[in-house]
Amino acid sequence: MAGKESVIKVQKIVMGRQSQRSERQMGKMNLTDLHYVVEIDKSGSISKAAKELYVAQPNLSKAIKHLEREFGISIFERSSKGVKATREGQKFLEYAKRIIYEIEEMKRDCSDLGKENLSFKITVPRASYISSAFAEFIGMQSKETAIKAEFQESSSMHAIENVLQNGYSMGIIRYLCENEPYFQSLLDLKGLDAELLAELPYVILTSADGDLAKRELKIREELEDGVEILHGDWKLPTGEYTELSENGESLHPHNKIYIFERGSQFDILREVKNMWVSPVPEKLRKNYNLVQKHAGFSRQMIRDVLIYKKGYQKKLYEREFIGHLKETIREMM
Repeated sequence: MAGKESVIKVQKIVMGRQSQRSERQMGKMNLTDLHYVVEIDKSGSISKAAKELYVAQPNLSKAIKHLEREFGISIFERSSKGVKATREGQKFLEYAKRIIYEIEEMKRDCSDLGKENLSFKITVPRASYISSAFAEFIGMQSKETAIKAEFQESSSMHAIENVLQNGYSMGIIRYLCENEPYFQSLLDLKGLDAELLAELPYVILTSADGDLAKRELKIREELEDGVEILHGDWKLPTGEYTELSENGESLHPHNKIYIFERGSQFDILREVKNMWVSPVPEKLRKNYNLVQKHAGFSRQMIRDVLIYKKGYQKKLYEREFIGHLKETIREMM
């Protein structure tokens, strides 16, 4: 009996020492080491990672050895061409990236919740549903929230410039579906990520008191007596307007007015016949005595795409706004 108790006592001592050693080892690991090995894996070279991180190479080598010793694995294979993650290293790096992401997410959310302020910079196309959703989102904030917002309506090319150079965290760009290859290549070249928000049909907005409001539009010739209002900054870098067309033929070959401010389009519509637009929220149509018509002869579609720099993690209120915007789109369709 005494011998059995002695064995149990020894096992407890050994287990206690192992636990203490494990705790000491875990205490040595830090987030900086994880950042280091993730960047080394991304660069494929310790020297390249050192330049990217502005850290001396010996510090990176030390971080690798530290983590490999602590976890009893080999994270990288070294060769004259650089470093490559081992099979077990790949698994380790998956966990490392997840840990870094979760910690950054926690910092953002806790920071946003604690400060009770909303600093917002977004650049968008001249789309009524977006401005309406933004106004509603701002109105949903509590009275205690300090709001500092910049909401700029601009062309797609200017929106890209704003995100890259002018401090806007996000932008929404708009283009015809037929121009998708051009814009996708451009975004890749500029290092921007993209999320599709909506694919929308082009519709005709016309006065509720006009002739078109009472007719079903089946042929293009029904629009020839009207005046088409177009957003004047719908241009590609070539300087060409990206006008609506079917099989290379303009949907509205005659009277055109190019405008550069969305607010003026509703004033102009009081006097002219019709305008090609993306879908407009019902509340706005009622305010301006307008109706929205689908043209049976047109299959033209546009895309509204959210853009931001690669690797950018949206803040809590930015995610909430995008969620509200998507809900607005669902209600409008």
